[in-house]
Amino acid sequence: MNIVKTLNSSRFFACALAALPAAAQAQDFSGAVTLGYGLGSISNGGGDIDSLTLDGSGAIQFQNGWVMGLDATLAKMNPEGPGDFDTTDLGVNFAYQMASGATIGAYGDFMNFDTTGPVLGNTDTEVVSYGLNGGYVNDTFGAEFHLGISEVDGGGDWTDYGVTLRFRPTDATRIGGHWMMSEGDVAGGGSFEITSIGIGADHNLGRGFSAFGGVNFVDADQINTDVTTYGVGIGYDLSAVTSAPINLSLELARSDLDAGAGSVEEDTVRFGVTFALGNAKRAPENSVARSVMTPRHNALSTLIDTAY
Repeated sequence: MNIVKTLNSSRFFACALAALPAAAQAQDFSGAVTLGYGLGSISNGGGDIDSLTLDGSGAIQFQNGWVMGLDATLAKMNPEGPGDFDTTDLGVNFAYQMASGATIGAYGDFMNFDTTGPVLGNTDTEVVSYGLNGGYVNDTFGAEFHLGISEVDGGGDWTDYGVTLRFRPTDATRIGGHWMMSEGDVAGGGSFEITSIGIGADHNLGRGFSAFGGVNFVDADQINTDVTTYGVGIGYDLSAVTSAPINLSLELARSDLDAGAGSVEEDTVRFGVTFALGNAKRAPENSVARSVMTPRHNALSTLIDTAY
């Protein structure tokens, strides 16, 4: 993983934090950090692949109506044989929530992915996304629309837009989903279109146990390829028996890649240790459910987040 680039990109988010009005004092904070490990098997003799992930997200509400959201993902995938695949994904969102529940704001995302080895090749790509969002939120329902631009360091850019919906029918159940599209030009000419659709849910079963599940479908029109990822899991909240705000989780996930000429499946068992911050009670950050309920702002980042 390119540590220098990760630190450099983090300076943007540090500056964003410093830009908050000094008079704005936080009145509510919630978030979670998940340390995850995945062990997967690829069909058609593709071998095994393991992954180590660190995912986190949080939201700070200020007394003056401003809300700041933060997201971060660090992942290292090691397929069988030489080479690996690393990703860094960071995001920040500032929004103003009116008394009516309407919101308006702006976001910035940074993604870097590196591949090494004779199979995957040696690549180092950065994508910076930024744009505007708006919507409506109350205690049981939330809707957000975003429109922005993604720029690739090697050349090329595209337009991102989409809708995210969240619904809480009971205190124990959360449901969310998204639809988004990324379309534009690529370096060397040509265009592409990537569509991502996902839905997920989590439910508190009581006595410390919870269940969660989600499915995501991504279609890359230009290369006639689609990827479907789905996963179901269970969690146990240790705070039910101790004072530690820690949740243990186990998820079974599968990704099906269909490239027209053939298909490949990857089955993965994901383990997670989640540390709750503030009043956060939700699916683990490394789950398919969490990835589709709170997606990134471009379809490529959302694809990687749900797959690992």
